[in-house]
Amino acid sequence: YDKMKARAQMKNKKIFFLDIFPPPDYLTAPVLCLDLSDKSLKYMEMRSKNGVISVRRFGLYAVEEGLIEKGEIKKKEKLISFLKSIREKLKTELIMASLPEEEVFLSRIKFPLMDEDKIKEALSLQFEEYIPLPAAEAIFDYDIIKDPLENKEPVHLHLNLAAFPRSFVESYRDVFVGAGFIPAAFEMEVQSFARAVVPKEEMDNVMVIDFGRTRTTFAVVSGGKVQFAITVALAGEDVEKAFALHLKIGSSQIEAAKRDIGLIKRKGNKDLFESLKSVISVIKDEAVKQAAYWASQNEDDKKNEKISKIILCGGESTLAGLPEFLSYELKMKVELGNPWVNAVSFEDYIPEIERRDSLAYSTVIGLALRPWVN
Repeated sequence: YDKMKARAQMKNKKIFFLDIFPPPDYLTAPVLCLDLSDKSLKYMEMRSKNGVISVRRFGLYAVEEGLIEKGEIKKKEKLISFLKSIREKLKTELIMASLPEEEVFLSRIKFPLMDEDKIKEALSLQFEEYIPLPAAEAIFDYDIIKDPLENKEPVHLHLNLAAFPRSFVESYRDVFVGAGFIPAAFEMEVQSFARAVVPKEEMDNVMVIDFGRTRTTFAVVSGGKVQFAITVALAGEDVEKAFALHLKIGSSQIEAAKRDIGLIKRKGNKDLFESLKSVISVIKDEAVKQAAYWASQNEDDKKNEKISKIILCGGESTLAGLPEFLSYELKMKVELGNPWVNAVSFEDYIPEIERRDSLAYSTVIGLALRPWVN
């Protein structure tokens, strides 16, 4: 009965991306949101009462090494067993889940003007002009990009086209279903964390860097929409190794050291600083490279050419001194993201998660915000 009631409360609303199972509808009932990665499973459930959004529950479980590698499920049956144990602990079935970026294809395209209800069919006929996948082997969706400052009648459509290999999406669907969950929707991870940390009124070009333990994602958000994203093998694990090597401390002490010492040059930590600097400089170089690529794609549109600032999120972004170092090196504004910026006013409600800890939950916070933030 509860499942039927939840589905009866759905209402149609197009939200990018991948509302594929069950019907492409939008849940208004509370739903558990999951962010599954190589190292961890984070979960969160939000609710709204009297216009105030609050966190009903949240948490994190470690994922055994080798079950997932670079976003690809390697040990299906073991992963199903793990997810089943989580479902039994959390006592829920209905979920939304994020999908990692490693397999996604994103393309910004110009498309002939047509009625919205005909776009997807037209895209499917021309799909391989934009995405290096056969249409039959892909699951795709699109978002219409509208310039809020453009008053003229458009002569063509600007679309964000995103696609995953069908087998990749179905592998995630199958493990969740196999564990007894009911997936209501899947969404690109980058779309989720951008929803959390980019203020909804922000219309300039913003680069979001999600600095994680095993990978780092660079995304450009323009006009409130994710326009470009790439994931590279720049990992917080290298930061942890530097602390362990130079401070001779165990894993239980590293998190505190990252926040207290971090990337701040002090007397007696020169070797640590230089080691960390070499790791973070790779992120700096990649940010320069992606900003240059974005500019090259917008040479004919000067107002969309420049990145105005960088927002940091992800569990490794709490490294002390990181925003200041990147800001100095890149000669632009770099700030730690606030994953609650679109969720709550701290005058009305203060989440139980400390702000710096919540950066590791950016993806699942953004996913949970789908009912209230477009």
